[in-house]
Amino acid sequence: MNAAKNTLLFRGLKEPFDPSRIRSQDRLGGTDFTDCPFEALRYANARRGVLLVLDAPATARISEELWLGAKARRLMFWGEFAPFVVAVIPAKDLRAQVRRKGIASASDQEKAWVLNRYIRSILPQASEPAQSL
Repeated sequence: MNAAKNTLLFRGLKEPFDPSRIRSQDRLGGTDFTDCPFEALRYANARRGVLLVLDAPATARISEELWLGAKARRLMFWGEFAPFVVAVIPAKDLRAQVRRKGIASASDQEKAWVLNRYIRSILPQASEPAQSL
């Protein structure tokens, strides 16, 4: 999975992201991410849900795992991922994007494309620490 350039990965959380709550043993193991923002948004299905956007470096150890029934890829990021989080986006902002007129009735693949484009447009241009948008 290691590519020549950085890859954006997504993870939906039901609660706001707090890097201090990550246990040290989790940093040695793997954490699930996906390459599809719409699939990750489905996991952030709570009032305070957020979507983590991870800019995974080309040197990161990432493996593709089995994910039954989903069309998106399930990717396991091995090791500590918190330093690579470039944005924490409230899920309600992303849900508003896919509920817009003309998008709400679109396919999941088209919704993922819309979200991917929206997320890339709001990401900070410079390499800055994670920020809530």
